[in-house]
Formats: sequence, structure tokens, C-alpha cells
Amino acid sequence: MALDKYVDQILDSPAYVFDDIIEKLIGNNIYNAKIELKRYPSDVDDVLFEAIKSILKDLKIEEGWVSRFVYNKFGVELRRNKRRKQLLLLGLELKSQHTKVKAELFRIYRNSERLGLSIIDLKRLEEGFRGKNIYFQNEKTLNKSKFFIKEIEESICTLKKYQISLESKYSNLLDIEKLYNSLFLKIPRYKELQEECYIARLPPSLTK
Repeated sequence: MALDKYVDQILDSPAYVFDDIIEKLIGNNIYNAKIELKRYPSDVDDVLFEAIKSILKDLKIEEGWVSRFVYNKFGVELRRNKRRKQLLLLGLELKSQHTKVKAELFRIYRNSERLGLSIIDLKRLEEGFRGKNIYFQNEKTLNKSKFFIKEIEESICTLKKYQISLESKYSNLLDIEKLYNSLFLKIPRYKELQEECYIARLPPSLTK
């Protein structure tokens, strides 16, 4: 159905029809945004970060560049170092926390995206009413259209406020994610850091 005919039908209907349309266009997006904004965001685990940085520093001091190169390239230890086992366990925890942060980022992005889609739909509807206003001869119909436009503008304003808040939370969390990613990349052979693989290789005393 063409937008102008759709607008005519809305104006010919009771006001509650318009309210139902606005409600459907917004859906649960505001509700979901409120829930997301109330969630306590992840933060850097300072204890874990310092422990990993300390081990990485000790490994660099205790092992020569040849030993580090052979391990990083081939996964072979020229001499056993208990710090590597500690690093594996801490690395798994770091990966777990990093994954959680990335999941939070995606969730916030999707909620913000849904708000954006609602805003687009509402703006399109608003344009439909504005486009018809110049043709209305009946003052009552014109006033009704102007009232609906005001309602749409207020809804858009509300959606934008929540979207801005979500974008701010996303930006702050993205900075945290970058810190996790940066440290994770410093762990030797980080690409192979998978729980299924490494837990099997650790001694029983470290897996309990």
C-alpha cells in the first residue's frame, strides 16, 4: 500500500489505531534498551592482567630469544618452565572474560541497531503525514495530522536518547575489549589457547 493511502486510512481511523501502529514500530526496543543500560558492564580484571603481565615479563627474562622463538613458532620448549603452565591457565581465564566482553558488545550493538530501525520507520511515517498536510482542506484533519506528527517526533526523540546512551556504553566497553585483545595477543601461541586442548595437557594437580 502506498504511504499516502496508508496515512489517509490512519487519519480516518480512531486515535487508538495510530497508537497501536507506533507501539508496533517501536516494539520491545525501548524495554530492551532499558534492560541493557541497567546491566553492570564488564571491567578489566586488574588482578588477572597484572598476573599475566608479570609472567610474560618473567619468561622474557628467564628465556633467551631463541627459546622464545622456537616455542612461539613450533610449540617446542627447549627447557620446561612452570610459568608456561601458569600462563595457560590464566590465558584461558583471560580468553573467557574476553569472549564475554565481545558478547556484551554484540548485544549492545544489536539493541542500538534495532532502535535505529524503529527511528527510520517512524521518520518515514512522519514524512508521510507532512507530505499530506499541504493538501488538507479540513482543519480538523489537519490538526489531527499535526498532533500525530508531534507524537511521532516525541517517540523519535525518546528512541534517540536511548540509542545515544547505548552508543556511549558501547564505546566505553570497546576500549575495555581492546585492552583484553591486546594482552591476549601477547600470550605465546594464543591462537591455540583452547580449553579442550590445553586442559588435557596440564598435570592433574593444575586441573583440579
